[in-house]
Amino acid sequence: MLTNSKQQLLEYFPADYFSARERFNRLTGERGGQCTAYRIGTRGPGREALSIDSAYFGAASPQRLLIVTSGIHGVEGFAGSALQQHIINDLIDTPGTAALGGILLVHALNPYGFAYIRRTNENNVDLNRNAVRDFPGPANPAYEAFDAVLNPRSPPGRRTRFTPGLLWRGLHTGARAARQTIAGGQYRFAQGLFYGGARTEESISIFERILQAQTCDPTMQVVHIDLHTGLGKYGDYKLFVQSATGSPALQPLQEWCGDRVIATADSGRSGSYSASGLIGSLAPRIFANARAITATLEFGTYPLLRVLSVLCKENQLFHYGCADATLSEKIRADFLETFCPHDARWRLALLEHGGRVFQQITNGLFGT
Repeated sequence: MLTNSKQQLLEYFPADYFSARERFNRLTGERGGQCTAYRIGTRGPGREALSIDSAYFGAASPQRLLIVTSGIHGVEGFAGSALQQHIINDLIDTPGTAALGGILLVHALNPYGFAYIRRTNENNVDLNRNAVRDFPGPANPAYEAFDAVLNPRSPPGRRTRFTPGLLWRGLHTGARAARQTIAGGQYRFAQGLFYGGARTEESISIFERILQAQTCDPTMQVVHIDLHTGLGKYGDYKLFVQSATGSPALQPLQEWCGDRVIATADSGRSGSYSASGLIGSLAPRIFANARAITATLEFGTYPLLRVLSVLCKENQLFHYGCADATLSEKIRADFLETFCPHDARWRLALLEHGGRVFQQITNGLFGT
């Protein structure tokens, strides 16, 4: 039986995008933060307005700034929003946090994907491959060999050849190379997985505006943590960074959080890989005069092949439909479960691990 305190923590996990947004904004106001809403052009399932929302706590002109973003992969916003609510309500001690510091939380960077329970946005763009300087993004010719398996041109069926096909190609390229090819980002197959788009998407432009509005001369150090689920061991977590092993840029995170939880793009640990168009590339560009550190805080769920399988089936369902209503509902339920398990132990572990990382980083960044 869960204690009252644990039950209260589980209540941070929202039923949908709209309840998540309402509670995020309400808690921000109650804790003395500054709320700002940025509407997007696309509407929700019931024609509701959708928006990216930010909450700011701290000094008007911070010398040190922590940014925590969620939901760039829509469906992952269920878990990301829960952690951000936990941070606002339980982990930010005062509205000022630190006399010369600031904390910026950006909620639901992909409100369409959150509201419709998709990973991508309304244009099937993986927004975390969309922050490139020029389009098309980097070529990924090896992806073509996987596209027919990852994106069958037909409705999903109860039986699929997805896993055998993927394993066959993986045996010829190697597991690590296959992972890099599939997940690194591609800019050619618009209906495929990990598609980075043909132009800068609205959510990325809005996030750039949010960061630009936050820039000020005194800011000397910026840390950006982007929240994700689906990669890694069930119930575990890692801080993924694009810096190479041994890079001086890793030192602060290693000191604050410990080396065990950090995985670099070249380490091969916990399914790590490098990717193009990550939103983590934006803070170093925009805060050009500050020392910027960016990382992805990833919470593991199910095995990689299951994750890829549900991504494939959900993508088929979106593009080609399915006459079998029971199967369609199962695909959607499996999709949500894969990126935000209903298991109370997993959810409590996410809040515990995420809260620990937040405290470690704020202690190190603000010297508290």
